[in-house]
Amino acid sequence: MSHREVFFIADDFGASHEINEAIIRAHRDGALHGASLMLGQPATDDAAALARQHPTLLVGWHLHLCDSQPVTRARWPWGRSPVTAGWALGLWPALVRREVAAQWRLFQATGLRCAFINSHHHLHAHPLVWRQLRETVPAEFEGWVRLGRWSGWCRRHCPWPASDTLWGVDRLRRMNAAEVRRTILTLPDGRHEFLFHPRSAGDADSTALRELR
Repeated sequence: MSHREVFFIADDFGASHEINEAIIRAHRDGALHGASLMLGQPATDDAAALARQHPTLLVGWHLHLCDSQPVTRARWPWGRSPVTAGWALGLWPALVRREVAAQWRLFQATGLRCAFINSHHHLHAHPLVWRQLRETVPAEFEGWVRLGRWSGWCRRHCPWPASDTLWGVDRLRRMNAAEVRRTILTLPDGRHEFLFHPRSAGDADSTALRELR
């Protein structure tokens, strides 16, 4: 890539109506470019409807394998912890295969264009999950996949475009507009993601996105 692209992306679209409203507000009144949609959650249908009403919002697939409601069973066998999930996923390969495939089908059923792929707690970088993603998502997928600099193994085995940097993982729900602006000035050519989690009109991430507009 011979130019620089910067995207402000909000995760957890569909997790709740409050989160959906905060994300749409951050897009409409702020600088938010896109949102990562969770399938099979309490407010997924509401999120998909809002996305159709706001076609300038980029929508991606937010694969979830913990701290959420599975779509193929009542609950996760490893509980809510992403750390525990990271250790336990390899013991449940059939469940991982079913969930990844089912969530991808549900995203396709929304009729929305999938602009990018990422996951709740970055679990798509787990070797088993990554292998299943590669088997599920068509090789001709034209969106990008979220890969931070620590995801070197995935990057070497990635058939799709990938983000070159991911910024904000260590600033969960405390993003700052001035810091984001300073960081953007230092970025080289490539695709760069800034990660946000809007939750309400007055929270830190929503405020930062309004100030970045």
